[in-house]
Amino acid sequence: MKASSTQRAARARAKLPARSPRRHGRRTAVLLAGAAAVAGMAIVRAARSAPPNPDGWFAVTVETDPARLTGPDRPDELARIAERHEVRISPAPGGRGSEIAVREADGETRDRVRKLKQLLETGEVLLVDRQPEGHRTALGRVGTPAFRHLTRKGTR
Repeated sequence: MKASSTQRAARARAKLPARSPRRHGRRTAVLLAGAAAVAGMAIVRAARSAPPNPDGWFAVTVETDPARLTGPDRPDELARIAERHEVRISPAPGGRGSEIAVREADGETRDRVRKLKQLLETGEVLLVDRQPEGHRTALGRVGTPAFRHLTRKGTR
């Protein structure tokens, strides 16, 4: 709403500024905060939609001979993984066993490859006892869906 000529004259006599600089600064701060929030959301969305690994391979080094993993008597778990994914078995660098690489492995498949590594190296899959959580805080309840999403997708 524009000020009338009498209001402008009254302000000039009282030597008041046309607009309060404090209010103008608050508006600018709110606009900048909103723009930063929108930009942040756009960056997060772009990062989530980007492919996590450009070449798409997940690899583990196992202390075993590559011939043990490629022959007809290879482990059943490795055969099940190879049915659904492209699997590459090669000697590990420095003569440290074998490297099992799985292409485009999701979180569940990466977990299965880690368990296969344990089975080949120790003869059993090691399980960790659950830790008591205690009372869930509000922040913990808010983070639970994000944690479930990350474990389902798998982290790299």
